[in-house]
Amino acid sequence: MDTDKLNTVSFLFIIAIVFFVEAAIPQLAFKPLIATGVSRCLEIALILLVLVFLNAGPAVIGLSRDRIVSGIQKGFVWSAVFGLLAALCGAVLFFLRINPFQLLHVGLPHTRSEIIWFYIVGGFIAPVAEEIFFRGVIYGYVKGLFSKKTAPWSISAALIVSTYLFVIAHQTNAGIPLPQLAGGVVFCISYEIEKSLMTPIVIHALGNLALFTVSFFL
Repeated sequence: MDTDKLNTVSFLFIIAIVFFVEAAIPQLAFKPLIATGVSRCLEIALILLVLVFLNAGPAVIGLSRDRIVSGIQKGFVWSAVFGLLAALCGAVLFFLRINPFQLLHVGLPHTRSEIIWFYIVGGFIAPVAEEIFFRGVIYGYVKGLFSKKTAPWSISAALIVSTYLFVIAHQTNAGIPLPQLAGGVVFCISYEIEKSLMTPIVIHALGNLALFTVSFFL
C-alpha cells in the first residue's frame, strides 16, 4: 500500500469531485435512495479514473490486484472478531440495563422494493464508495502528509481526521453515531495492518448488512 504516493493534485481533484457530485445529484429528479446509489457509483468511477490518469493507479489507495483476494479473506476474519466484540459489549450493556439495540437501530424503508434497494445501496455500494474516499483517499493522504514531518504521529493523525470526517458525514440530530465512530476506527486499523482497502470494505459492508438485518427483525 503506497498511500504516501497519493499526490496533492489527485487529492484536490477527488475532493472537488465528491463535493460536486454530492451537491448536483440530489437536485435531479431521483428518489433519495436512488440519488444516493447514483452518487456513490459515480464517485467510485470518477475517483478511480483520477487515480489512473493523475496518479499511479488504484494501488495507491490499497487496491492493488495482488492484495484483493487476501484483503477480502482478512475482511471476513476481522468482521468475525469485530462482531464478537460487539456482542460482548451488547451483553455488558444489557447487564447495565441499557438496551444496545437503541444504539444500533437503523430506520428502514417500508416497502419491499425500497428495502431491497436499501440493502443494495447501503450494504454494498456505499461501503465501497465510503472506504475509497475516507480510508483510501483521506486517510492515505493525511498519513502521507504527516509522515514527511512527524512520522510517529502520521497514523494517529490520519485515523483521527478520517474518522472525524466519517462520523460528521453520518451525524444526525440524534447525536454522535456510535456505530460509525467505532467502525471508523476499526476500518482505519484494519486498513493499516492488512495494507488492502478490501479489508475495511468487507468489514464495512458486513457491518451495515448486520445492522440492517437486526433493525429489520426488531
